[in-house]
Amino acid sequence: MSTIFLRRILAARVIAAILAGLGGLPAVVHAEEAPWPVRLRQDMARVQQVEWRLRQAADGLCPRTAADIGVALDDRRAYARTDWPLLAQVLGMADRPVVAALTPDGPAAQAGILPGDAIEAIAGEPVEVIIARRRPGPLVADALLEEIAATPPGDPLALSVRRGSITKDIFVIPARHCAARLVLETDRSVDAHSDARNVSISTGLVTLARNDDELAMAAAHELAHIIHGDHKGGGIGKRRRMEDAADSLGLQLLHCARYDAARGIGLFERLRARDWLGFLSAPTHRSFAKRLERLDSEIPSLACPPRPNPAQ
Repeated sequence: MSTIFLRRILAARVIAAILAGLGGLPAVVHAEEAPWPVRLRQDMARVQQVEWRLRQAADGLCPRTAADIGVALDDRRAYARTDWPLLAQVLGMADRPVVAALTPDGPAAQAGILPGDAIEAIAGEPVEVIIARRRPGPLVADALLEEIAATPPGDPLALSVRRGSITKDIFVIPARHCAARLVLETDRSVDAHSDARNVSISTGLVTLARNDDELAMAAAHELAHIIHGDHKGGGIGKRRRMEDAADSLGLQLLHCARYDAARGIGLFERLRARDWLGFLSAPTHRSFAKRLERLDSEIPSLACPPRPNPAQ
């Protein structure tokens, strides 16, 4: 899903908000919400699970592969210092990067890693040494995930974790699949975009998606752009063919990642319903109605390549 297209989504939300203020839509009053660090962790868990499943589904299609243990990491250096006391109070986050979320059936979970574990060392190298070497600034969690991704194929990975007052070494056997990651950006706007390496998803888009099928549809579309090696530029006709191809491959990835394709394209159905003024269309994309019609017609023929049997 291109940035232009997602700006159309944001425009639709703004229109809905205006109509609500004019009495055109009912106002929604929410009960007491969880503190923002808790909500952000919930978003991280959703994105991490979608990432794992899509990276598996894209195995053999992506231009690069990488080691993956099925974790999302978090570190307080990614936040303003004024937020650190709240992070400590609500999440128990201190001076070490921590495991924020796990894929339930992923290598880290199977090895015994738990949410909240503080990472002390990776492959015997203290995290502060890794940070000094990679110099990631506030993006410490990303740097550590890149360190994990560089694990040679077939090699076990030693993680030293602190759990309460106990530090223990846990050996994990990473999976190896598509290298593209889903990066969650703290941004209330509805946005998803990709470069040659990764897909960025905004917290606004995570909130908009009413289920993980819809979230996976948006992410899979962007992952398809990476697989196809798409670049910006070109005429409208070329861009439209590019978006059509990303829609089709994204739908297949969604299906092969064991998400419900019909529910996933429901994201476009809701956006089409919001586009009653008819001016949210971009020339590089078909109308919502045409995209829905085209994708719906492809669902019956969706198929996935056979997966190798690990036991063989």
